[in-house]
Amino acid sequence: MNYIHHALIIFLLFAINKVSLAQGNIVDYFLKNPKAWDDTKKIIHKTPLKVIITDGLEGLGFDLIELTEGDEVALIFLETQKAEKMKWKRFCNAGDKLLPGKNRVVSVITRNSGNRTQFQYQFMLQRNINNVPITVYNNGNAVLESRYDGSLPVKDISNLSGIELCEVEIR
Repeated sequence: MNYIHHALIIFLLFAINKVSLAQGNIVDYFLKNPKAWDDTKKIIHKTPLKVIITDGLEGLGFDLIELTEGDEVALIFLETQKAEKMKWKRFCNAGDKLLPGKNRVVSVITRNSGNRTQFQYQFMLQRNINNVPITVYNNGNAVLESRYDGSLPVKDISNLSGIELCEVEIR
């Protein structure tokens, strides 16, 4: 029954004509619902990427290196109950949004430029000193990335969710 409930929530996000309103509320859904993380893992059928950081929080952040023009993406930090929305490529300092230990981070499209069948975003986890990348984690690969170009058939509504999950452990 819970699966049906959450599948309906995701379906409604895309069925409502005012997509930006529904997608904006998804940030609140993750911040206010303690079961949102586990429920989302079941719905999107993916295991969150896990990254271990051993050298503290200073200069650590998520660099949005790719975003479909006109879209908005949010990073949601569940342990600190903080979120940051971004409309253009930029660095999001995570020093005040992550805690020592395990941190769950969600990325999701919060506004689509109008073409729901095409979107992409990509976040790198890196450490910057004086706005210069010093270390790029996950072997230089994106830690949060969602891409849909409209060319493949949609087998599951979760393909269009734009939701990605990762765990960042700070030691």
